[in-house]
Amino acid sequence: MPRKKKVSFKHSQIILIALIGLALIFIAFQRLGVIGIYFDRIMNLLFGVRRDLVYFGLGAYGIYRIFNRKHFHLSFKYALMGILSIILIILTSTYISYEIGDVGIGILNAWIEQINFIFFDKFPSHGGVFGVALYAFFTTLFDRLGTLFVLIIGYLALIMMNVDFSWLKTKIKPIQLNRAKREVNYIDEPQVSTSRTVFLTPDEPKVHPKTKNLEPEIKTKSAATVHVSGGNYSIPSLSLLDEVAVKSKSNANSVAASQKGRKLIEILGEFGVTASLVGTHIGPAVTKFEVRPESNVKISKIASLQDNIKMELSAKELRLEAPIPGRNAVGVEIPNIEMVPVRMIELMKDVPSDKLSKKLLFPLGKDLMGKSVFTELDKMPHLLIAGATGSGKSVCVNSIIINYLLRTTPDELKMVLIDPKKVEFTPYHKIPHLISPVISDATEAAKALKVIVSMMENRYEVFSNIGVRNIQSYNELLAKKTDPTLNPMPWIVVIIDELADLMIVAGKDVEGSIQRITQLARAAGIHLIVATQRPSTDVITGIIKANIPSRIAFAVSSGIDSRVILDGVGAERLLGYGDMLFFPVGEPAPIRVQGVYINDEEIRRITDFVSKSQKPQFDDAFLNLSDPEGTQNGQLAFDDPIFEEVKQYVIETQRASTSNIQRRFGLGYNRAARLIDMLEQQGIVGPAQGSKPRDVYSHKA
Repeated sequence: MPRKKKVSFKHSQIILIALIGLALIFIAFQRLGVIGIYFDRIMNLLFGVRRDLVYFGLGAYGIYRIFNRKHFHLSFKYALMGILSIILIILTSTYISYEIGDVGIGILNAWIEQINFIFFDKFPSHGGVFGVALYAFFTTLFDRLGTLFVLIIGYLALIMMNVDFSWLKTKIKPIQLNRAKREVNYIDEPQVSTSRTVFLTPDEPKVHPKTKNLEPEIKTKSAATVHVSGGNYSIPSLSLLDEVAVKSKSNANSVAASQKGRKLIEILGEFGVTASLVGTHIGPAVTKFEVRPESNVKISKIASLQDNIKMELSAKELRLEAPIPGRNAVGVEIPNIEMVPVRMIELMKDVPSDKLSKKLLFPLGKDLMGKSVFTELDKMPHLLIAGATGSGKSVCVNSIIINYLLRTTPDELKMVLIDPKKVEFTPYHKIPHLISPVISDATEAAKALKVIVSMMENRYEVFSNIGVRNIQSYNELLAKKTDPTLNPMPWIVVIIDELADLMIVAGKDVEGSIQRITQLARAAGIHLIVATQRPSTDVITGIIKANIPSRIAFAVSSGIDSRVILDGVGAERLLGYGDMLFFPVGEPAPIRVQGVYINDEEIRRITDFVSKSQKPQFDDAFLNLSDPEGTQNGQLAFDDPIFEEVKQYVIETQRASTSNIQRRFGLGYNRAARLIDMLEQQGIVGPAQGSKPRDVYSHKA
């Protein structure tokens, strides 16, 4: 009770002081009596002709204190705004009251000499002592015109402190996105890497959760137009990818993980397994519990309880990792309550600067620790991807292709896309990274793989002649010394979307070519990515498995299919929707990863951008896989209006290739290939020689 009386007395004091202050302000403002006149004269000396604003401010403050005495709080922002407003108004009134020539410290001295006359209202007070002092200070530093600019800047700052410009950002962002789609130069915003990253390669050990990871760093890519053969090529901006939607952070997964962790230990105890929970890791789609059993408990006993644990926890699916490689614990993986998709732009912004030069690096997704997972194709050196329909296999393949479009130029990397289903690689028909048209016929695909083998052999012959061992040494040598007879070699990535169709039509030829490519092509810079939705032994044969040690398994229907891909079970318990087991060469066990997601609209934006930037230039060897267009009863029709011009050009330059004619005359590849075949039929040029240029038999007279 005494405390209540004390608080009440304090509030009464506040009200009394505020009322007395309001009365004095009213008396001074109206100049009532001697007290009012003298109080007003003092305020005139201090603040000048704008003292009425000071009265108003003090009065408003007093009224506010009376009605809000219990919860009074004046933030720093509003206090600063109030003080700045008073200073600007007083300085403005003083500025207006003086003439153009009245500047400098002499103004203040003259005002002080006349202070007696100002007090008795015989001379104008201008802005009072505060206003005159401010005016003298600023005019001494900046002169009268400079002081005007100071006033303008002050008022603008006051406006910016009061106005919310967030609406302007929402209006400008769509305009910037549309502009980025039309621009030719590569423009990207500074990117901040905020999450840890895992690099999985055969030559580098897996990053342990306790190992120090690469520190977050800021990576800025300036606008850059890359000069390549045939014109300027522009690397697409990351702004063409969809940004991650900002949602309120849910703790549903954390709460569920805490509850299920306790329940898991209780369930094991009910079955006679004494264990402790030593770690909980919440990933994008799955939570992993690390359980450490007592030393006298057999691991096989925990594995036998898998279905019981699944039922007791009401889990849609459950996977055991017994034991976790390198840890004295058993991993229990349970689906999350809420799945968080891993967007492409997250991982593209998460590539550290020391990995930007790795042209064959591509993102896979995020592991159960929430860390970004990257791998390098040249160190794998080939990849097998398998999974049932709808498990995320096609999205994974698309993300790899889009990654290379975002990170490499056509001079650095070329692709051969084989699409027996005819619909998976439809968006990529016009991208400049293609070294051949997208191949959809199984027979042509078998021939294309033989062409790849021929190119591999030709590259090794060149390496042997100049004394280098691999493509990297070759390109480094060419960068140091220019040889007009040699050209830099791009990496070549061959992607087969559905291996099963090829094995049905031309199994022996395809298997033999894949065997040679996977065994020999690494040093030649040729790498193979094979995908299939039928992971059976008649499709993924022993020869193919033996030569492609790095594998990705998406959700499959049975443990038998999982064994075909990974040589072990586990893939049959995946969730689908990008949930994968990644088994890189050199690792003791597969790593569970939530795959990166990219939608059709993002793919369309990026492929449209690169297609407009440059046209594809195909190798002649891939244009004769089937009968050329424009034939009539086996004979070519020589009715092309520019045939004679092309003929004369080839004879003069002694160079004959489809890509050369495409660039010189601005033609499509079908027409250019037909013209080359016309020249061959007339005996002007020789037959195709793999990746080597054709011989020109006719010479200029």
